[in-house]
Amino acid sequence: MDVPVLSVILNWFLILLSICIFLICCFFYLSYNYWKNRGIPYEKPYLFFGNLSFVLRKSVWDFCYELKNKHPRDYVGIFLAWKPALMLQTPEFARRIFVKDFDYFQDRFLYTGFSDTLGSLNLFTIKNPIWSTMRNSLSPMFTASRLKMITELMNMNSKELVGKIRRDHIENNKYVNLKELFSMYTSDTVAYSVFGIRVSVLNDQDSPLWFITNHMVKWTFWRGFEFTMIFFVPAIAALLRLQFFSEAASEYIKKIFWNVARERKSSDYNNHKDLVNHLLKLRDNLKLPVDSDSDLADDLMLAQVAVFILGSIETSSTALSYCLHELAHHPEEQEKLYNEVSEALKKSGKDHLNYEELMELKYMSACINETLRKYPPLGYLDRICNERYKLNDDVIIEKGTPVFINVLAIHYDEKIYPEPHQWRPERMPNVSDNDNLNFTFLPFGEGPRFCIGKRYGYMQIRASLSQLVAAYKFLPADIPYKVETDPYSVILSPKGGLSVKFQARQ
Repeated sequence: MDVPVLSVILNWFLILLSICIFLICCFFYLSYNYWKNRGIPYEKPYLFFGNLSFVLRKSVWDFCYELKNKHPRDYVGIFLAWKPALMLQTPEFARRIFVKDFDYFQDRFLYTGFSDTLGSLNLFTIKNPIWSTMRNSLSPMFTASRLKMITELMNMNSKELVGKIRRDHIENNKYVNLKELFSMYTSDTVAYSVFGIRVSVLNDQDSPLWFITNHMVKWTFWRGFEFTMIFFVPAIAALLRLQFFSEAASEYIKKIFWNVARERKSSDYNNHKDLVNHLLKLRDNLKLPVDSDSDLADDLMLAQVAVFILGSIETSSTALSYCLHELAHHPEEQEKLYNEVSEALKKSGKDHLNYEELMELKYMSACINETLRKYPPLGYLDRICNERYKLNDDVIIEKGTPVFINVLAIHYDEKIYPEPHQWRPERMPNVSDNDNLNFTFLPFGEGPRFCIGKRYGYMQIRASLSQLVAAYKFLPADIPYKVETDPYSVILSPKGGLSVKFQARQ
């Protein structure tokens, strides 16, 4: 091919490229006028990124916190790359979106592509009508009677947690990474709750759940990118076929699930009370759409296992880490909690507290709830509008628009919680596990799609915290009181894992 022809081809290529770039810029420009044209205050977007230019430099949690400071109003428009979304920032709007007008906001916005079955079919991500079927089918797993039985195991694991702290962090003076330590504790409990496997990574045993957890709860650059795209730019997540759970964790979950399932076939299902047993029974009676894929029932089972593991381990371990951090910096409150636990132990005549006794610890509940108020696992809660909706006289939400509730704007509202940056358990007297305080307290969401494992998570925290505070004093470690969040994490996670110093009480 001679030079003039190559020159012509190159010129045409450059012309076409310029036209494409021009059209893309026009598309973004028009998209970024969406909220302006509707007279709605909005956060200024950046080309291509919208308001996601912070990604992998700061956490989503910090973005939500800064947004409520920059826009202290009832609602503000934002842009997820090119997609306009509306951030609502009051308890009243939370009540309407989650409960009163739930029919308009039944599903979450995040990516649920069927190329990622574990990621798309779990109870957190799945859309209606299958969501309601699975929700109703899984609810019996979280009754009080089942939770009482699991509390016994949580107490056993809490004893092993106390022992590991004595060996590693008092006798051998190792640095404490609270997030990792409590992930071990929660993974031991989940191993039995899900698979019926009694194993203890806290006692340095090989644990299949710890292998899975290591892949799930360690936030790397790539996992941060995957989660950000899945939660905020579903179109990119679909294009790149990103996964909600890491590939290694997904494959291991499938392997261990079917290994346990094969063992159960030769035994009586009724002898087991774990999640796998419940799911195997459920699979035989599950009512699915007529045109469903033949593998859908199996995929649904696996997806629930995966999300239960992630939810149980990630949120509880983080909440425990922040709670100990605050108690270490608040010695008077720590002593008050210690006295409450000591009195309960003395009254029980045992070295641990059962389900009912743990539920009676009102000050412990206050400490946990204040921790969840100050450090909610998610900075926002998302829904997608499935029908045109009138928010007020000035705002119409069009079908397909993502709607976010800024949890941090509510939890840090000075009119609701004076001096919100202060950790004050006395804010939460006699608050039950089901009380949303008139939609001003939303660590687990609310309405039909609230976190189904909420009571399980609370009890994991209560069982371990009661034994830890009875055995040790928590002293501040050599880290700042104000803790940085992990910039790669969509879910709240402390950068560096958090740390305290343990001092034996006896």
